[in-house]
Amino acid sequence: MIPKHVAVQLAREVLAQWQAANGSSAAPAQRQQQQQTRWQPPDADYLKCNLDAAIFEEQMIGIGMCIQDSHGNFIKASTKWYDGVPPPSEAEAMGLREAILWLGQLGLSKVQIELDGKLVVDNILNRTNNQSDFGNIIHMCRSLLQQFSNFKINFVRKQANYVAHGLARESKLYARHHVFDSIPSCINSILLIVKKKEKN
Repeated sequence: MIPKHVAVQLAREVLAQWQAANGSSAAPAQRQQQQQTRWQPPDADYLKCNLDAAIFEEQMIGIGMCIQDSHGNFIKASTKWYDGVPPPSEAEAMGLREAILWLGQLGLSKVQIELDGKLVVDNILNRTNNQSDFGNIIHMCRSLLQQFSNFKINFVRKQANYVAHGLARESKLYARHHVFDSIPSCINSILLIVKKKEKN
C-alpha cells in the first residue's frame, strides 16, 4: 500500500497540474503548451525523450524513458527501478536526473526532455532553492544541464506522456536498469497511435 503522505502529495500535484492547465492567468504560449494532449514532435534537428516515474505498492519506484525523432520513430528506451517510496515529485526529479545522465552517456547533444511532473519542471526553470531531498536532486539536475546546453526541459500533460508512463509501469518486470534497442511490447501499440496522429 502506498504511504499516506505519498498519496496526499500525489493528489496535491494532480490538482496543481489541473489548475495550471485550466488557469486563466497563464500566458497564451504557456496555456497552449499545457493544453497539449498528445505527443508533439521535436524540432527537426532535435530528438525527444519522454520520461515518467511510477510508484509501486511493493515499496519501489520505476522510471521509464523513451527517445523518438521528429517523425515519431523509436530510437531507444530505458527503464530503471529503485527500492523505497519517495514523494511523487522526488521520484519525477530522480527520473529527470537519470534521463540527463543516460542521454549524456549516449552522446546526444540536442534533446527535448518532456515529463508530466510540473513541480519538477517549474523548479528547474525558475531556479528556486530548496534544501530538501527534492531540492538536492533538482540542484544536481541543474548542474548536469550546464554540461548539456542544448537539452531543453518541458512540462507536458499526462495524456501526451503515455509511452513513458507505460515503460515506468513495466520497469519492475525487468532488471534494475534495462535498455531497449527495439520497441518493447508494452509500448508498441501506443507508438503506432502516436505515429498515426503525427501523420494526420
